[in-house]
Amino acid sequence: MPVKFLSPMKAYQIVYTGNLYPHKNIGVLINAVERLQIKLKIICARSVFEKRLPKSEYVEFLGRLSDKEMVAVYKASRAFVFPSLIEGFGLPGLEAMAVGLPVIAARASCLPEIYGDAALYFNPNDVDDLISKVQSVLSDEKMRKELIIKGFAQVKKYSWSKMASQTWEVYQNVLR
Repeated sequence: MPVKFLSPMKAYQIVYTGNLYPHKNIGVLINAVERLQIKLKIICARSVFEKRLPKSEYVEFLGRLSDKEMVAVYKASRAFVFPSLIEGFGLPGLEAMAVGLPVIAARASCLPEIYGDAALYFNPNDVDDLISKVQSVLSDEKMRKELIIKGFAQVKKYSWSKMASQTWEVYQNVLR
C-alpha cells in the first residue's frame, strides 16, 4: 500500500542513539527519513559501520556528545526511533523517555518487554510500517503527549540502585 505523506514534514527532526552495527537496522530508518524527507540526527560514538550505510542529505552523524548536548538534540527532536532487530536491554529508548521524547521502536527482541505500552511499535522489516508510525507521532499531538506521559511512567520502573540490589541478592543466593 502506498504511503501518504503529510505536509509539511520537512521541518521535523527525529533522533537515533546507539552504534551502527548491522543488527541495529539503521538502513531501514534512513530509507524512511529519505521517503518522509525529514531530518535524522544520529548520536553515535562508534562509527565503524557508517561507511556501509546509504548516504542521505537528511541524515547527520553527530558522533559522541556530552549528556548536555544529547539532551539538547532530544529536546529539538519530535521522536526517538529505535529500529534494532536484537537488543540486550534497550537503554537508549528509556533515556529518550526520561527526557520526554516519544519512542518508536521495532517490535523485536526485548524492546516490547522493556518499553511496554510507552512506545509505538513497528515491524522492523517493513519501512512502510515505520513511515506510518513516524507520521502518526508527528501529526497526532494527542498520541505524542500520551507516549510522553507513558514514557515517564515506564522509566520509573527501572533504576541502577534497584538493579544493583537485585544483582547483589543473586550473588548472595548463589554463594549460600
